[in-house]
Amino acid sequence: MVNDLLLKGNRLVIPLTLRSQMLEKIHAGHQGIRKCRERAMTAVWWPGLSAEIRSVVEHCKICSKYRRNPTEPLLPTPIPDRPWQRVGTDLFELNKAMYILVIDYFSRYIEVIKLSSTTSKSIINSLKSVFSRHGIPEVVISDNGPQYSSQDFCEFAHQYNFTHITSSPLYPRSNGEAERAVQSCKNMLRKADDPYLAMLEYRSTPVSGGLSPSELLMGRKLRTSLPCHPTQLQSKHVDVKRFKQTESVKKLIMKDQYDHHHNVRPMSELKPGDCVWVNQSESKVVGKADTPRSYIVSTPKGEVRRNRCDLKLIPGTKT
Repeated sequence: MVNDLLLKGNRLVIPLTLRSQMLEKIHAGHQGIRKCRERAMTAVWWPGLSAEIRSVVEHCKICSKYRRNPTEPLLPTPIPDRPWQRVGTDLFELNKAMYILVIDYFSRYIEVIKLSSTTSKSIINSLKSVFSRHGIPEVVISDNGPQYSSQDFCEFAHQYNFTHITSSPLYPRSNGEAERAVQSCKNMLRKADDPYLAMLEYRSTPVSGGLSPSELLMGRKLRTSLPCHPTQLQSKHVDVKRFKQTESVKKLIMKDQYDHHHNVRPMSELKPGDCVWVNQSESKVVGKADTPRSYIVSTPKGEVRRNRCDLKLIPGTKT
């Protein structure tokens, strides 16, 4: 007792009736759980203080608005059953010129075409030229750019009989295969004196199990500037089952490394009616979207599709 006040060490013991008010003062600066606990340890104490601080911070509406969502576990891309069954496409800029890239999810064979314009018509014509060489894929994956979300592209998908899947808006990682391919191409083309030779070397370099993209796609090696025996250029059968097994193991290793490095944590599923922050605007979940980890959300500007990592649940609103 000091001046009729009860202390625990140097910390003032707070009576039950004043604890809510004191919690507000502890969290006045909207700091995290650890900082609030450290602040409280310098001044006040009561039984269960640490747990109550955690509850206050986790249920703070303002904190939830600016809180960063945790990184979710990596979701590996499924390996297609055969070449050119599933392809990804993306646009990129290099040296003030625009290009369209198409990558086969099975073989990682890349096609790059320089664009004269970035209209839907130009994109469609470029894809038609690629499909005329390798065939029409079953699935085409792209981002939500206006060229891909236009009515012209929708009609193109219907006419050529392929399924068009778009990645979650503002979440390019969901089209990760094409995004990685864009970075690889940019690095190659920046360094290359002859971009065509650089692409030839990429297509003839083994990517997995000793097989190159050209072998996985076309069943043969490409003749390059390196000397080779003519027998090496003969067509050969690719053991698809063995390749898929090797790729599956490789993807699992990559997933484990990614999850460990980013300290991932699965996020809770959202239900219709849950209130969430979307770009700092209060919105409401309508339901799940067709793509993984995506939801349809009703915002003040209308319904949008967003990835779970972009949705911050407002405390006290989960149904």
